[in-house]
Amino acid sequence: MIRDETGVMPMIHVAVAAGLVALALTACQETVEGAALTASKAAEEFAPRRFVSDGEGEFGGESVRYRLIAEDTITNGADGRPGAAIFSFTYLRIDEPASAERPVVFVFNGGPGSSSIWMHMGLFGPRRISLPDPLNPPTTPLFELEDNPHSPLDLVDLVMIDPPGTGFSRVLETGRSEDFLGTAADAAATAAFIENWLDVHGRWNSPKYLVGASYGATRAALAARSLMGGPTDPAGRLSGVGADGAVLIGQAILSPDGANERQAASLSALAATAHYHGRAGQGQSLNDFADEAAEFARTRYLPALFAGDRLPQEERREIARILADFTGLGASWIENNGLRISSTDFRQGLLAEEGLEIGAYDARYVLPARGRPASSDPVGDDPAMARYSPAFAAGLRLLFAEASIEVDAPYETIAFRKVNAAWDHAMPPGAVPAPEALAAIMRVNPDFRLLIATGHYDLVTTPGDADYFAAHADLPADRVALARYPAGHMPFLGEDSAEALTADIRALIAGRRK
Repeated sequence: MIRDETGVMPMIHVAVAAGLVALALTACQETVEGAALTASKAAEEFAPRRFVSDGEGEFGGESVRYRLIAEDTITNGADGRPGAAIFSFTYLRIDEPASAERPVVFVFNGGPGSSSIWMHMGLFGPRRISLPDPLNPPTTPLFELEDNPHSPLDLVDLVMIDPPGTGFSRVLETGRSEDFLGTAADAAATAAFIENWLDVHGRWNSPKYLVGASYGATRAALAARSLMGGPTDPAGRLSGVGADGAVLIGQAILSPDGANERQAASLSALAATAHYHGRAGQGQSLNDFADEAAEFARTRYLPALFAGDRLPQEERREIARILADFTGLGASWIENNGLRISSTDFRQGLLAEEGLEIGAYDARYVLPARGRPASSDPVGDDPAMARYSPAFAAGLRLLFAEASIEVDAPYETIAFRKVNAAWDHAMPPGAVPAPEALAAIMRVNPDFRLLIATGHYDLVTTPGDADYFAAHADLPADRVALARYPAGHMPFLGEDSAEALTADIRALIAGRRK
């Protein structure tokens, strides 16, 4: 039977100075005490929520009984007072003796401002949204849930984390937004949540993995370093928690800086998309064609872009012809456009003769070009995000109904205005950016291994961006795996891609256990 267990936060105690007799100091003391009592009252008014339910399914070829614990975790702000309630979904295997050494995987999406709904309901959770045809998902009812055969719950325990301001998570009345809505602050809060989870569940001996998608890759890198801690960490303390590895899906940590490099890095994704839609590379495999495009981008396309107007006319014409062969666009248009192909031009031009536009987040998805607003919303009008978002949103509510999770508040799937637009991307003095943080962790932890996973058809965080990141972040190549999947920004949409991605994640974890 599902039960709802609600706890109450403890009082905040403020040490009161003694021995002060001056009236002015006494009045000041009373003011401080009054403020503390007000803070305590505000904290007490928020009662952490907790919902527990049991389920059963087949994962990794095994029948598994599991427990879902959906609950708030109170995380302090920089001033030591309760700052935020972080809502999470913990899945624990319960049909075998409890093991303090069973691996645990902490999962979050990106944005910043996104909840964990996408990887929760699409890749990791034991129940997922049913998408018999993932490229033509339902946008209106009926929606259904189904057991997720790709969940690694047979091998690991899972924790889906919704950062403050997303999902049911919130900054408390006693908290400050700046302690959570920023790159450095978010990493410290995520690390604090993980450390608290390990304490509560007695899992310090468990191998620990962080999985982040899109901006979540940045969160994973910085949180892994914050888990170790040190005097320059945003939290200013040594935690000494070592992670065993990370999976970065559609990483947004590092992309080429210059316009020429960004253009060249995108070519393999454009080529893969043209291949998928039958506009280029027919007779070649997807991987071979994309690899050929990436090699051309490195060896000939990038130097040509750098040469600019000084590129000889014959060579310019030849580069344009080869680009046309890779992208399916007209050679004359490419030449007249300075050999540059923007994502927007490509998405609107590839299937223009058919009156179709392709998606940015997953270029397999198409919508009619007719009816597109002149100023399109980058998410709400995207042929991919606009199509699969309703199914994910409805699917999570179906899960809430199954598990009797009843919260009197909206679930913030992605908080664009309150979180993303308010995000502080600056790093404090002494803090290192995500690429350096990841390299530093791998330097001190020789067992830390990394999987960088990208969809061939992701035009937002492209495979070329992932290659650039792996080549410029000073990472030990023997512990970094780069993988491509026949999908987009969410490379678990489609059974073949989901199965391959899950197999790679399982291999990362199983390799640590040998």
